[in-house]
Amino acid sequence: MTDDTPRSPLIPGKPPRKPGSKRGYILLATLVVLVIALWSGYWTVARGMVSDLFTTMRLAAKAEGGEIACTDQDLGGFPFRFELSCKPLAVTGLGGERASFEGFRAVALAYNPWHVIVEADSPAAVETDRLVPGLKAAWTTARASLRLGNSDLDRGDIEIVSPVFSLADDSLSASAVLANLHLRKSPDVAGAADAALRLDELALPGTAAPVDVLANVGLAGGAALLAPHGADVIALLKNEGALTVRELRLASGGVTLSANGSLWLDEAGRLNGTLPLTVAGAAGLPPLLAPFFPQGSNVPTSLAGALAAFGQPTTLDGEPAVTVPLAFAEGTARVGFIPVGTLPPLR
Repeated sequence: MTDDTPRSPLIPGKPPRKPGSKRGYILLATLVVLVIALWSGYWTVARGMVSDLFTTMRLAAKAEGGEIACTDQDLGGFPFRFELSCKPLAVTGLGGERASFEGFRAVALAYNPWHVIVEADSPAAVETDRLVPGLKAAWTTARASLRLGNSDLDRGDIEIVSPVFSLADDSLSASAVLANLHLRKSPDVAGAADAALRLDELALPGTAAPVDVLANVGLAGGAALLAPHGADVIALLKNEGALTVRELRLASGGVTLSANGSLWLDEAGRLNGTLPLTVAGAAGLPPLLAPFFPQGSNVPTSLAGALAAFGQPTTLDGEPAVTVPLAFAEGTARVGFIPVGTLPPLR
């Protein structure tokens, strides 16, 4: 090699640039721009579909006698989410039931629109002629996780922090530290639904101490409640053995009640079925149960007396307890053949 031999320019410490490397950068940049353009197009089209779907729901509700009123509607969330908000939101059911919320937001990831997160702002109001005629509610936060199927709800999980509920006329109120409700289609029984409710430190008028409530039930035909048009829960309960109580537990002030069994309503709305009870600290049972029964009902006191007279010794959570075979027939509660009280019908 002579001094006249051509030399390639070199940067100390770096290898020579390979031919075609600029084309690689250009190709990568082109792909990035293409992906962004395609995703933006997808989000725009999908946003339009979500908007059309919500409009269709509102028109369908109106055509069938209901209404979905979303004030100050906004739909955004680009690039990775769809966010629908209303302030306020009012929904009227086919039977005249009405619910309203101060604010409402529904969020779904753009790549998984079948999982929707919902938030609602208090105060809220519910008006219905069934079960509870009018209800008001307030809370710190209220969120729900909804997993949608092809045309209905597969699963719903609701959490409400510091809920306060009261009747519309303020004649009765209740509060809790935390409320959780879980709903799903039953994986084991076709057409059925499972529900689990947990209330931490539920405070009711007449209770000396807050009550922890846990209920785990299955409802035959309950999957219809998760469909867009819903169903009449009272009608569903009017089938023998309709409600399977896997676990019902109340605990407060040293008293713990545990029960399981099956219940249903007859055509007159009267309670039927069996719900054997096991109670630890039975002497404190009347004040624990009194808020869950109509005012003036003698069932809590009579049940405590039946436990003392007919209860069989056992244990509950390692504590001494007694158990009795509680049964309901046409609304009358009995321990064996001994009536302990009557409950009003549900219609």
